[in-house]
Amino acid sequence: MDKYPPIPEQRRRRYEELWQHARSIDGMPADVRDYLLRLKTLGIEQMSSLNKDYLGAFMAPFSRDLENADLAIIGAPFEKSAPVNASHKYGPSALRKLSKLGLSTVSDSNDIPFDWCRVIDYGNVDTYGQLDLSSEMELLIHHMRRIVVEHGVTPFVWGGDHSVTYAPINALAERYGPLGLIHFDAHYDLVTYADFPYPYHSGNMFARSFAEGNLDPERMITMGIRGRMSALVGGHPQNFGVTTYTADECRELGARAMAEKTVSVVGDGPVYLTLDLDCLDPAFNSSSSSVEPFGLTTWFLWDVIRTVRESGKVNLVGADVVEYAPMADPTSKDGYHAVGLSWKIFCWLAAEVARRNGEKRKTEWPLAMGYASL
Repeated sequence: MDKYPPIPEQRRRRYEELWQHARSIDGMPADVRDYLLRLKTLGIEQMSSLNKDYLGAFMAPFSRDLENADLAIIGAPFEKSAPVNASHKYGPSALRKLSKLGLSTVSDSNDIPFDWCRVIDYGNVDTYGQLDLSSEMELLIHHMRRIVVEHGVTPFVWGGDHSVTYAPINALAERYGPLGLIHFDAHYDLVTYADFPYPYHSGNMFARSFAEGNLDPERMITMGIRGRMSALVGGHPQNFGVTTYTADECRELGARAMAEKTVSVVGDGPVYLTLDLDCLDPAFNSSSSSVEPFGLTTWFLWDVIRTVRESGKVNLVGADVVEYAPMADPTSKDGYHAVGLSWKIFCWLAAEVARRNGEKRKTEWPLAMGYASL
């Protein structure tokens, strides 16, 4: 059998020279290269998350110094509203751990969030001892007002059950005025006080926010609706005027069309994004309190988020990812999906923070991690 012709010697010698002397950093875009060189001078390891418990989400520094922060990652370990599959209170800590296994703080799409704004991991809001949901929520509202209203820091929240979304919306509306909402969910979450007379739970945070003037239902879009539970409150989207799409409709329209509809609905005012992981099909997430088959895929979700971001028309002021129950996820498969989507949303938020600031502000790490060369 004839052999395929060898690689020309001149090319082979060039490859040999690269093997001997080339570094990955030599072929990188300039801003990524400069970022990695900056981290090297700080002694920051980009190749290992081992023994880095003193670092937070995505290897951000743990800090509550809000005077020197632009974007805070906040854990809200609530689960009193989770009907089944409990362990949502462990969600933020589990996601924080998984987020550090990506081995870097810059992505292949040249997102460099830690060079765009000053990021901190605020840690979890400690609600231990708050034995009812109202006192737990009031404590979270206190923290959100301190973060958002008093210091102007942009929040990215990990739940916990979906009730946690009420607190950042409440604080952000005080700062920016009524918000629009990008909502991924299997359920409408539009329960009213007339339906269930309790002040806070994981199904009423939007309707309550409408009533308080903090959220504009005409600038809200929900994607992924399906299942038996949704039929119980199916009249409320029409009552309030919320734009909703079932999971079937999302598949039929496609991600690009859904992104265009999202941009059209939320407009150019301040917008919050909330991702309830039960919007996903159980193939991609079965670790939440209300699992529904025939849902969205991670690719669809990411394509919508990416396309809306690329439009440059949406003023994203905060976001959350909620309803992860790690004890129902023994292989961490669902957690990795949640973390991957969280990273993409986090990078979008960081870019928006830099745009609103009118400048880039670099994250600093008080504690170094040690360095390994590439």
